[in-house]
Amino acid sequence: MANKASTFLTIVGTIIGCGFLSGKELVVFFSRFGCWSYLGIFCLLFFFYFVFKFLLGLKSHVVEKISSSRLFLIFNSSVCVIFSAAMFASLKESLDLFLPIKIFVFILIFFLCSLILKKGLKVFGKINNFLVPIIILIFVILLGLNFKFDFSFPRTNLPFPAIFYSLLYCVLNASNSSVVIASLGQKLSEKEKARVAFFAAFVLVLILFFANSVLLENQDSLNAVMPFLSIFPSWQKVVLKFVIILGSLTTLFSLVYNFHISLSKKSKISACFFSIVLPFALSFIGFGNIVAFLEPIASVLSLLVLGFLFKENLSNKSQHKALTKRKNL
Repeated sequence: MANKASTFLTIVGTIIGCGFLSGKELVVFFSRFGCWSYLGIFCLLFFFYFVFKFLLGLKSHVVEKISSSRLFLIFNSSVCVIFSAAMFASLKESLDLFLPIKIFVFILIFFLCSLILKKGLKVFGKINNFLVPIIILIFVILLGLNFKFDFSFPRTNLPFPAIFYSLLYCVLNASNSSVVIASLGQKLSEKEKARVAFFAAFVLVLILFFANSVLLENQDSLNAVMPFLSIFPSWQKVVLKFVIILGSLTTLFSLVYNFHISLSKKSKISACFFSIVLPFALSFIGFGNIVAFLEPIASVLSLLVLGFLFKENLSNKSQHKALTKRKNL
């Protein structure tokens, strides 16, 4: 039970980051398609379920083999760097503090990231299990306070872009922590993997449905850097900033742990550089620019990351079948 809950919270915590909680990511991949965005969200349920189930079902030796591939590391690291940069950028925009306090907060974040690189799953799991339920609860309450039950939304000409962007959103968010999800799946049975995959997909899509509705009810907010901050009234903005900070941290820690698994065997210095130093430098491009321009590019790279995993998994299955046939002869 504890393993299932921890895996579920890790998956959800990875997806619900600053792009999701601020609304910017939802606008780029869903809301801009008007009422067709709901078709994309419906398709996302199936996309998430099959991708999560696939990742949870990967064998440990398959993950180790693919992680040693230089081409996989280049694509996977590029996606993770872009995502981590978005987290750092959102933290900088959300922390309306005096400069000395802001510096102290970032030093604390760097310390926690370094701790995850050093200690691994134990620290990462404890942080996620504590923060993710708080994030979900507060964000759902905020959405409920601003939900108007108005479904008269604008419609774009074709539904196909909404479905395509839904697929891109799925692979972008799933691939950046593919190694983490796969490693957590080693402790689950086949039935547990299917249940965790479905429950995580269902909860994410349900939250996304209400979040998308709130965005479409407030068309003027779609061009904002952080749309929900322009929608929610005064005291709710303060609460949302707090939630965005927490969401940025859970996703950032997941990405750091992903680097910990992928790169620590090669060099801990490399893992630290790619998971903390480089994303922090890239974050100065700005949160809005990263989500609007770099994340769609990262989603294409994510297709290649999942393609590598799928190809290696098929190869492993064919080798296993060949060995079984030889034993039976």
